[in-house]
This record gives sequence, structure tokens and C-alpha cells, in this order.
Amino acid sequence: MIEYDDAFLQKTLQTTFESPEHYKIPKGIIRYDYADSHGWWVRVTRDKAMFRTIFFDSLHGGIENGLKKAILYRHELLSSFPITIKRIHARVIAREPENRIRLTTGKGKLQPYVAWEATWYDENHKVKAKRFSVNKFGHEEAKALALEAARANHNKEPKITSQPDPYQDDKFKAILRADVEVLASIKSARYSKGISKQQQIENSYPFALEGERKLGIHFLIERDRKLRNQKIEIFLDNHGKLFCELCNFRFIDAYPFLLTDIIEVHHIVPLSTLNTTANVSLSDLMLLCSNCHTAVHQGDAEKNLSAAMMHFKAKSFTD
Repeated sequence: MIEYDDAFLQKTLQTTFESPEHYKIPKGIIRYDYADSHGWWVRVTRDKAMFRTIFFDSLHGGIENGLKKAILYRHELLSSFPITIKRIHARVIAREPENRIRLTTGKGKLQPYVAWEATWYDENHKVKAKRFSVNKFGHEEAKALALEAARANHNKEPKITSQPDPYQDDKFKAILRADVEVLASIKSARYSKGISKQQQIENSYPFALEGERKLGIHFLIERDRKLRNQKIEIFLDNHGKLFCELCNFRFIDAYPFLLTDIIEVHHIVPLSTLNTTANVSLSDLMLLCSNCHTAVHQGDAEKNLSAAMMHFKAKSFTD
């Protein structure tokens, strides 16, 4: 079993940066360039757990420093979480004794040496073999003796071995430094021109209004999209970004490939309880992520919203 010590880390760093033309990227790290997001993506599996973290160039002092941070994080995972899973070793000989005997022919002194051969695992799971001469015992008896030896001597306990560590054979993939620099400099066309507030508002709910949805009543009754857009516009003026007013979740933080944020507008007093002439003000609206919005509408929306607000308020104090 390989030891992930400081010497291993130094060797990895040296191999990665030794070439002036290439980065030699160790297993578990890939380059991530998408839209306006650029960095090094660490994806390391330890036992059955997958660790994923992106080290963005902009947050870690550039391409090379970001890669160093990614390698340090990878090394911390490898050294802190050794492989502990055990598995049954894949047997190279059959379990059934009938399939562990065979008729063999070899060169003898006066005539070919014909024998039935039996194989089995001993107490240390080493393969053992014994031959029974056909000339001495006859075909049937030699075969019966081989079968008995295969049956009686075989270790029936399975061999347990450690799950192989996929990173113990530290493989590297070379990529041109120049290519990385070019990819890191590319910006999304929408980002390079800047996204207007109106685009953020229009794209904040990227779903069509048709189709079967659990919030059908809400979407069928709400017809004034201008009010929704006005709510989002004022929220952007006050906060500079969109996020859920209950749980503070922000889609674009969790999914860096998004070009615009996502948000839904909730009516604090459900429209289903109002008549068609009721006036709805901006204070009657609330911005929610899709999870909170769906949860609130499971049953009494007003009571659920009140309970959710109390829950997240109490959670903020404990955190």
C-alpha cells in the first residue's frame, strides 16, 4: 500500500510543474473552463465517497497557484482517507471440485505420462496441485482420486483483499500551458458584453408556463408578469443579486455554469383565496428557490410559509 507522505506530495508537485511547456496533471484533477468559470476541478474517490471541489483561477491567484491548491487538496484527501473497504478476491480457479481436475499428458521416460491433476487453494490461498498417474491407477481411479483431493484439500473460505487504491499508480496527463491560458481567457459572449438587469429578470425563471405542474393554480391565475418583474428589479437594486428569502440559496453559486440566476416569485397570500379584482402589491410577493416554493405549496401555503420562516430564523441563530 502506497504511503501518501510529504515525499509523495513533493514528487507530484515536481512532476506537474517540471516542464516549461506542459502541465502534467495527476489523476483526480481535470481542467474546468465553462462560460465565465475557469479553474481546476478535483474529483477524488475514497472508499465509496466522492469529493468534488473546484479551485477557480480568480480566487486562488491564477492558473498555476490554483493548480497547486488543487494538488494540495487532493493530497490531503488521499492521506486523510485511506482505502478501508475489503472485497472477495476474484478466484482464478473454480469453486466446484469437478472443474478443478483435468487430464494431463507429459513426456515420460519410456512413454507419455498421463495423469489426472487436481488443484485447490491451501490455507493461505496459494494454488496447490497434485497428479494421479493413469498408468498406476487406471483412468477411473486416477480421476476419482483427483476429484477427492480437489474436494478434500480445498480452502472453502473466500480470500479477502483490500479494495485497490485507484491513485496508488500516480498517472499524469500532459496538457499544454498555452492551451490552458487560451481557455482561461475565453469569456462567455453574454458575460463579455455584460448582462443587463432586464435580462436577469427575464431569465430568472427559465421554464415555460404550460404543462402539468403542482403549482398549476398559481401560474394559471397570475397573469401580470410586470408585477413579478418589478419585484425582482427592486430586489436586485437592494441586494445586487437574487437569492431565496427563506433559505438564502442562490442557484448561480451552486451551479457555476449558469449564465443567469434562477428565482421564483411566491404570493404570500395565495391567489386562489382572492377574487379577480383584488389588488396585489409588491409587499405581497416573496422570492423563493424552487425547493422552498414547492415545499410551501404542499398543503396550507400561508401556514407552511410561517412555519418555514420560523424554522430558518431559528436555524440562523444556531448556526
